[in-house]
Amino acid sequence: SKVVGRRLDEIDLPEGVTIGAIIRGDEVIIAHSHIVVEAEDHLVLFLVDKTKIKEVERLFQVGFTFF
Repeated sequence: SKVVGRRLDEIDLPEGVTIGAIIRGDEVIIAHSHIVVEAEDHLVLFLVDKTKIKEVERLFQVGFTFF
């Protein structure tokens, strides 16, 4: 996705969306601005407004070049 290889503070999240943690393999990493998202990471997100779900899904979807 567009976020792989980027630091958390470089990701333009919609208003009211926060990254709480990253699951990387068996490790849970508390989100800090300097953490870089890697392929296969799972991000724990908090949304204040559920209408932002589609916008967040678009941000994290895999691009066509992935296949």
